[in-house]
This record gives sequence, C-alpha cells and structure tokens, in this order.
Amino acid sequence: MKINRLLAMVHRDFLIIRRLKWKLADILYLPITTIIIWGMFSIYAQEFAAEAGFVLLVINVFWTFAQLSQSSTNHSMMEDVWSGSLKQLFFSGITEFEYLFSRVISTVVISSLVAAVMFVLAFYFGFTMLATHLPVFVLFLIITLIASTALAVLVASIIFVMGREYGFLSWASTQIFVLLSAPFFPVETFPPVLQAVSQIMPFTHVFTGVRLLIETGVVQTNYLVNGFLVATGYLLASLPLYKLSYQRAKKTGQLVRMA
Repeated sequence: MKINRLLAMVHRDFLIIRRLKWKLADILYLPITTIIIWGMFSIYAQEFAAEAGFVLLVINVFWTFAQLSQSSTNHSMMEDVWSGSLKQLFFSGITEFEYLFSRVISTVVISSLVAAVMFVLAFYFGFTMLATHLPVFVLFLIITLIASTALAVLVASIIFVMGREYGFLSWASTQIFVLLSAPFFPVETFPPVLQAVSQIMPFTHVFTGVRLLIETGVVQTNYLVNGFLVATGYLLASLPLYKLSYQRAKKTGQLVRMA
C-alpha cells in the first residue's frame, strides 16, 4: 500500500465535495436538522420527562453518526460506479485496499466534523452531561465508527459480487442493524429470539451503554468493552470478505460490468 496514492484519493474526495455543493448539503442537512428537531423536543420533554428527552436526542446523534459513517463510504463508491470512473481508478494501479481505505479516511474526517457539530447542538439544547462525560461519549462514538466502517466494507463486498443493482444497500443497510440494536428501548423488549440476535448486533452495546449513562450517570465499562469487541469482530470479518469479493468480481468480469 502506497501512502501517496492513498492521500491522492483522499484529496480527490475533498475536491469533489468542494466543487459539488449538493454533496456538502447532503452531508450536513439531514444530520443537523435531525438533531435540531430532537433538540427542540428534548426542551419540551424537560417539563415532564427530562431523561427521556435527552435519551432520544443523544441516541439520535449516535444513530445519525452511524448512518453517515457507513453511507458516506458506500455512496462515494457508488458515485464512482455511476460516473464510470471506477474502472479508470483501478486501471491506474490503485489496489483494492488503497481504494477502500481512502474512502474510509475521507468518511472519518467528514463524520467526525459532523459529530462535533451535533454534540455542540446537543449541549446547546441542555444536555450538559457532555461536559462531564465527554471522553466516554467519544469512546462510544469511536466504537460506532468502527462498526459503521465494518458495515460499509460488508456492503461494498456485496455490491462487488451482486452488481450495481444492489447499490440501494448504500443507504438502506444500516437501518436494519440499528433496529435490531434496540436504540430507544431495552433489549428485553424484543421477543426471546430477537434478544439473542440483538446481542451480536454492532450497535447494541453502544445504545444500551449510552442510555444507562444518561439515566443513571454511571459509566458501565462492560458496554464499552463488549461494544468494542463486537465492532472489531465485524471489522476483522469484513476485510477478508472484501478482498475475496473484489477478486471474484475481477475474475468474473463483474468489476468491468459495474464500471
């Protein structure tokens, strides 16, 4: 892997964002408006259930961050497919992992900036716990980023194998994982079968740990540890699958047909 090619791809991504104003709006509009909506609701909810309002607000920050971290990576890949530049990029000599990691680096920078804005808005709407427990929330955010990156790699693998028709997974895939991760309610709310499924979902320990922190003010480190282990497991499983999917797409001609 060559750093200069990696950095050149990252630079290319930011040039595209700078030139295409709709991309900047796409990155910022939904996350910020979502937090403003739930921030206003949290102000209203303080009259009768302050903790519930803050749970909804902060979980939405993590949900939005997870969605953005996954979808931005896959959207940029699909844009290369739709524009026809994917074939040119791979013919230029860039490897599959240089291509992937450049997309991930760009996404990490963008998502982190958006997360910072959302945290500032949450604080503005009265969630002062951020000031006293910021390192813990940042750790949960890092775990979310690892899990979302793993999902982005898995989605890229599926698209390489199945073709561009499955590009809809770029924006649809995170939703089912979030649902099964019990974002706003205890895992025990699920039927027994889904409770078992939820324990291996990438965001379950993050959502549960954040909810309990808001409700009790106590940091339960087991959710940090378990969340990190699950997210890392997803990432370690996704990388060899990505390599195998790319090689198969290249061998069968799927990669050329996609581009």
